[in-house]
Amino acid sequence: MIDIGANLTDPVFQGLYRGKQRHESDLPTILARAKTCGVEKIIVTGGNLEESRKAVQLVQENSSDAFPRLFATVGVHPTRCNEFEADGRTPDSYFAELLAVCVQGKEEGIVVAIGECGLDYDRLEFCDKETQLKYFEKQFQLAEQTHLPLFLHNRNTGGDFYGKFSNGVVHSFTGGKDEMFELVKLGLYIG
Repeated sequence: MIDIGANLTDPVFQGLYRGKQRHESDLPTILARAKTCGVEKIIVTGGNLEESRKAVQLVQENSSDAFPRLFATVGVHPTRCNEFEADGRTPDSYFAELLAVCVQGKEEGIVVAIGECGLDYDRLEFCDKETQLKYFEKQFQLAEQTHLPLFLHNRNTGGDFYGKFSNGVVHSFTGGKDEMFELVKLGLYIG
């Protein structure tokens, strides 16, 4: 069994809840329990540049026969695409940093996909549609330059999503049966 979308960089796995330390990190216990339950591999998702770095670091630091084999993704979640233009960075510099993390992680056998990227029209209050579309397409360049598949997110996007590409797993799919069949016709898998 493979867990293809584990958000293990979330602070709760370090015992942090709303900024307060409630307990020590229980990540090793969780990983050991996953292996005991038959999980052979886990893909730790990156939701932005910082989380992508943390995902790669988490994999590097938790390689053990007592745990499932760990891998990571590098990318920007659709609701966080505003970060391409935040904190004094340019979109090109943000992209270059993503690419560097991705290339290094791929060389180490850690990074296996680009994402979690896609479109999420259920939560436009975090990032508008135009920005999501722009930086979803930008992340195709990461996949092209690294020859890695896309790890995809699709929520309430209708035709905007499946008209963009092929080759990946659609994670967090909430569309209808007809849209699912269209995605499968493109050669995509539904997670």
